[in-house]
Amino acid sequence: MSFFNRAEGFSITNSSFNNIVHLCDTQDTANKGLEVLYRNIIPVASYDAEQRYPPPNCYPGTRTKILDVLRKWIIDRSKTTSIYWLYGPAGAGKSAIAQTICEEFAKCKTLAASFFFARTDSSRNNPRLFFLTIAYQIAKNPSLGPLVGGLILEMIGRMPEIVHATLERQFQELIVEPFHQLPSDSWRKLPRLIVIDGLDECVDISSQERLLTIIREAKTGSNPLPVDFLICCRPEPRIRNAFNHWSFHTILNRIELCDNFESKSDIALYLRNEFQRLRRDHEPAISHVPRDWPGEGVIQQLVQRACGQFIYVKTVIKYVGEYHYLPTERLEIILRIVVPENHESPYADLDLLYTQILSVCKERELLLRVLAYIMRPTVNHGDAAIRDLPHYRHITSYSHIEGFLFLTKGKMSTVLFGLHSILGIPEDHKLDITILHASFQEFLVDPKRSGIYFVNLQEEVWQEQITLHFLKQIHYLNSNPTLPINFYEEYVLKWWHSHCVRTSLNEELFSALERLYNDLRNFRRLPDGAEWGFFAGLGIISQWAEGLSESVEQEVNKVRLQMLSDKFRKAWRVWAWHGKVQDSSSF
Repeated sequence: MSFFNRAEGFSITNSSFNNIVHLCDTQDTANKGLEVLYRNIIPVASYDAEQRYPPPNCYPGTRTKILDVLRKWIIDRSKTTSIYWLYGPAGAGKSAIAQTICEEFAKCKTLAASFFFARTDSSRNNPRLFFLTIAYQIAKNPSLGPLVGGLILEMIGRMPEIVHATLERQFQELIVEPFHQLPSDSWRKLPRLIVIDGLDECVDISSQERLLTIIREAKTGSNPLPVDFLICCRPEPRIRNAFNHWSFHTILNRIELCDNFESKSDIALYLRNEFQRLRRDHEPAISHVPRDWPGEGVIQQLVQRACGQFIYVKTVIKYVGEYHYLPTERLEIILRIVVPENHESPYADLDLLYTQILSVCKERELLLRVLAYIMRPTVNHGDAAIRDLPHYRHITSYSHIEGFLFLTKGKMSTVLFGLHSILGIPEDHKLDITILHASFQEFLVDPKRSGIYFVNLQEEVWQEQITLHFLKQIHYLNSNPTLPINFYEEYVLKWWHSHCVRTSLNEELFSALERLYNDLRNFRRLPDGAEWGFFAGLGIISQWAEGLSESVEQEVNKVRLQMLSDKFRKAWRVWAWHGKVQDSSSF
């Protein structure tokens, strides 16, 4: 290639030339890669995400021993172990330690990336975007980005389909291979710490072991990945089995977060300081109580009840400190809770605390329906995956739940009143309501612990709730034929039957299907994209009802189901033959 075509009369010596076109192409590819990668990450998984504010930090002056142990391991460049597993029970403070470590080592430019899993967040309760999010943080890291960021982004720009590849391939091509391009001696001055918190909160249990296997193979191969991992989670069976693999023996440190690290004295310090703060915040309402309220005896009583769980005392302080109540009265309620001798739960005091908080709600059945909706992840089903719809996500705001459950506007405020110590209820009612602590969700889904507050999250129960909502929505749309149909409502019309066939028919659902059949006699015109799916569903429901009629024992139910099947079959045939059901004499 000639750089200066037909040039005459000059010479160039001792010079070099860069192919600017090639550099521009590389930059364009990297920019494309950055765009693709950013669309496939979870920003809220990072330690400094605004959505996680306020993050669960260690209380000042507490956890000093365990933090010192971890700090020494992180900064020790001569160490032989490169993975540290910090484990302990729910509520022991693992996430607070992980957060504190992230903040501290981000300041000294030692943190490469972080990921905080969360069972109640459908974007963070699975590993689908885990390595993509880690790769993005590495590419944007001020120290690592200039060295390996370009390699990561160029790879994605050339092969954008990698965002849909297996986790194993993503890890290998976006993290392992770029890191291996750096000289080994350069890592002494580069960030190499990756913090992973809450691995046990992956709802797909097998994925917990899968992620650890991927990391283990990268750390124990012929060319080990030059990265340190701090992994904080509960010792669930699959996680424990993965860490017990023989290949981990020489590269793994493990330590249990228990009373050996002065959790009782840390909890006592937290309670003393927080009760002092509550006294200041609630002046002059409690100015008449003794200055040392609630007294060292009460402090130690709460310490004993906590059993090493920071989650217990944090919930107590939030409950006692709610501004609508007197702290002294709220504390008395807590202290009057007595654990029955036959209570088998290992978290008896925490269970009774949650029960006491929930007892203020006067509409228990409605509250349980609301909690089930908040906790349930985005719907997955075989015929269509709602998670793939670009305009749909599992929204848990006041207005959305009121619409989903057909509640009176403003009803959510009364249902959830007094539950701010266990639920994240934003002042802006357009934002999502969240479960504050994983231990609260575990309490709710265990019938032995929660009793009358048990929340059934079984797939069949959830699908029944979805189906009833969809049928009510269809009836509303048909009763208001001039209303435009939006993207979500079109989904409802196309896929209502797919959810229905995943339920067992009860009286409420039977009545809703009967109402739908009656509505068909004068049904509104549907968008082309929804019409085929809606009416094809009539035939599917007919087959489903007929199948159920063959399996039930009571004759009266057999007859009802067969009649329902016949009605929907006739309606489907009318539509199939005439392309409509309106005003059909044969219907």
